Amino acid sequence: MRKKILVAAVAGALAAPAVVLAQSSVTISGFIQMSVDNMKVSNPAPTRTTTSEGRLNDESTSVVFNIREDLGSGLAAIVRVDLKTNLDSSNTATSGESYIGFDSRSWGRLTAGRHNLHYFKTPSDAYWRGASLKVDPGSIIEFAGGGRVAIANATRTPNSIRWNSPNWSGFDVAVGYSFNPLGVTSPEADMTANNTKRKGQAWNLNPTYTAANWQVGYSYWNGKADAPSATAFPAGLATLSSAALSPATAVLSTTTAGQSISAGQLVGADQLSNALYGFYSWSGFKLGAMWHTAKLKAAATAAGLAPAGTTIGDRTAWSIPLRYETGPHTFMGAYTKARDDKATAVQDGAKMWSLGYSYGLSKRTFVNLSLAKLKNDVGGAYTPYTSFGSLGSVNDQLGAGEGVRILAFGIRHVY
Repeated sequence: MRKKILVAAVAGALAAPAVVLAQSSVTISGFIQMSVDNMKVSNPAPTRTTTSEGRLNDESTSVVFNIREDLGSGLAAIVRVDLKTNLDSSNTATSGESYIGFDSRSWGRLTAGRHNLHYFKTPSDAYWRGASLKVDPGSIIEFAGGGRVAIANATRTPNSIRWNSPNWSGFDVAVGYSFNPLGVTSPEADMTANNTKRKGQAWNLNPTYTAANWQVGYSYWNGKADAPSATAFPAGLATLSSAALSPATAVLSTTTAGQSISAGQLVGADQLSNALYGFYSWSGFKLGAMWHTAKLKAAATAAGLAPAGTTIGDRTAWSIPLRYETGPHTFMGAYTKARDDKATAVQDGAKMWSLGYSYGLSKRTFVNLSLAKLKNDVGGAYTPYTSFGSLGSVNDQLGAGEGVRILAFGIRHVY
């Protein structure tokens, strides 16, 4: 249930013959979601001394403030602030989708802030029914470079402006631009000391058509970091990319031509990605599909490394999620696969399957039980989504060739 607080602001001098009232509405909404899971690593690396653990995880809980003021003639000023209150660790951050801008019935919505661009497009319902993010197809779809690099940050894009069109009989389009896209806390860094390289930026184009029981969408992403380096990570880089990759000078792979690729090159690489996705639903069933490509080019080089402009990543991934819903019961499954990267010499693909059951205690509260297994090729290091960093635990990023089994119980309450 959403709670609205109406705030009336008096405009004009007290001596004015007429008092003008401007009205803003503040809507507080969001969801609380947590999970308890057990993960067990298979084919562990020699350096891994412990191969299993139980965890309590916050699953990206959100407290959202939406503010809207009617400016007249179909135009409104809007603000959204999404607080991510990690209930397990007490950390709170405005790392959700947050922005300020204008909304018009005629020309759409224009906002500036942090936006969801290009990621989390796979048409899976598991997370919205209480499943852990760690069993989501995004564990593979949102990553490249053998699983070591987050495409479009695998989260909100900072320093961004987005235009959303009106809905034209089911068709809509979103266009996004970022001044410095890579690294979820990165400020603008064109004038970084000794930076002689091109300025960073990102473009996202995302048209979608949605009918009564089917949808098809496409998303294009072209992202380049400010001040790239082959021997250092971009400032403010997402933990999703840099965890367990240090130091930046470490050689993680080689191209098919035998050129060395450093961690810094992978993480700071220029990104080009395409995603085609959609779903069809009938009689309680929903069948989805996602096809995703990601190409990485070295934006910088150093002695002994692949030259700038070299393709150091070129992988294709796909996912097939399936859902059946009857009454309060929802049964879900998904199969996701990343093919071997065509730009590297080592076999570094991965595959993942997941099964889940959700029970709706009400229209706003769900409990879920999920089982998932992820298996990497000998050079792959794909890891369950959010399994490390602020939403996971220490040392949970998988190493090359490792696999993992996750059993999770989740609960979600929407308000």
